[in-house]
Amino acid sequence: MIKIIVACSRNRVIGKDGRLPWVIREDWEYFLEQTRQGTLIMGRRCHREMGKHLKERRVIALSRDPNLCFADARKAGSLKEALQMARADDGDVWICGGQTIYEEAMPLAEQLYLTLIDADFEGDVFFPPWEKHFPRELSRREIVANGIPVSFYLLSR
Repeated sequence: MIKIIVACSRNRVIGKDGRLPWVIREDWEYFLEQTRQGTLIMGRRCHREMGKHLKERRVIALSRDPNLCFADARKAGSLKEALQMARADDGDVWICGGQTIYEEAMPLAEQLYLTLIDADFEGDVFFPPWEKHFPRELSRREIVANGIPVSFYLLSR
């Protein structure tokens, strides 16, 4: 099954200067728990930020640069190629960002694991509109982390 996992702010920000613009331990733990099984697909910037924390995972990093290599990750030149590689692995396929990869994967994924941070952040990378692709809420868990309301949604088609 193809799944998207993302944390975004109220104003859809998912990144700033190649990093998450927040530190929410509970969200990172949720990401690690949910993606424990399966193959993670992510762009080069996402891999640069979190790849060192995923050494025990199956990771496919995307880049069109033929000279670029990734430590502890296989490389694919496109989402299509990455999906073909991931289907050969056991388990779910997790789309982990960034913005362009999310946009391309949105019509292909069956579920969205959305961490919605109820605050606005400045950023330069945004999560695309998901509502028409994932209208069904399967579950929701709400917490307060660092004084900010955070909701963990599982949405489906």
